[in-house]
Amino acid sequence: MAFRNLKYYLKSASSSFVRNGIMTIASFITVTCCLFLFGVFLLFTMNMNYISEQIEAQCEIVARINMDADEEKQQTIYNSILAMENVADAELETKDQAFNNFKKELGDDAGVLEGLEGKNFLRSSIRVTLKDIRKSDETIAGVRKIDGVDEVENHQDIVGKVVSFTSAVKHGSVAAMIVLLLIAVFIIQNTIKLSVFARGKEIHIMKFVGATDHFIRMPFVIEGIMIGSLGFVVAFIIISLGYNAAIGSIASLINLFDFVPLEMCIFPLGVSMALFGVLMGALGSGMSLKRHLKV
Repeated sequence: MAFRNLKYYLKSASSSFVRNGIMTIASFITVTCCLFLFGVFLLFTMNMNYISEQIEAQCEIVARINMDADEEKQQTIYNSILAMENVADAELETKDQAFNNFKKELGDDAGVLEGLEGKNFLRSSIRVTLKDIRKSDETIAGVRKIDGVDEVENHQDIVGKVVSFTSAVKHGSVAAMIVLLLIAVFIIQNTIKLSVFARGKEIHIMKFVGATDHFIRMPFVIEGIMIGSLGFVVAFIIISLGYNAAIGSIASLINLFDFVPLEMCIFPLGVSMALFGVLMGALGSGMSLKRHLKV
């Protein structure tokens, strides 16, 4: 019985799919465009999050150690910082290392430091990488309480901008995806309505003879899913083929960050686009039948 019903659903949906040729093509093109934009927004969001993580990893705080702290004291401070909950990594830079690094930064002008070796005019410091920059305030407060730490340098303005940018990208992408979903559902709904109007009398007769809403609705839902699925296949192929070329062009202009490799994002992208396409088709077709099922 179930197999016979499924055969009827598929046959009826396929027949309607072909019969409404022009509108089916129009819906397919629209859905493909919506899914393409959805995929682009999704990839954009994934890459922005990926870049944000790289920026966050570079947002360090620097703990300046007291000039009088000996090597043992410096190591104690380092171990205390490294043991803190929100600290991902820490790097101790001794006075001598700081002096040598300063000389490297001066380059050809390093001669001005001649004779100052061992004068200890630079302080040892610890560069701290955080796990979550959103908790930087409490981490900085904890570092300042450690005995032997004179001051803590941080770039809170940069941290705030990174957090705000990441949040804006996420909310903006979600809003754009919702808008695309509504547009595609509206288009599919109007396409399916043509098929519903053409079979209006048939639907009413089926209702009067006892056919369930589910039995009547399924061919139209399948037709919508067919349109959404076909649009997904075309949009996914276009994005997959064009992603590396697009990222390569962007990277040649902005060589500051790494972008998400295609092999890392291909599976979540495909699953998300497929679900989005099926959801568009099912919602659009289901909504178009509401009025006709009320007999």
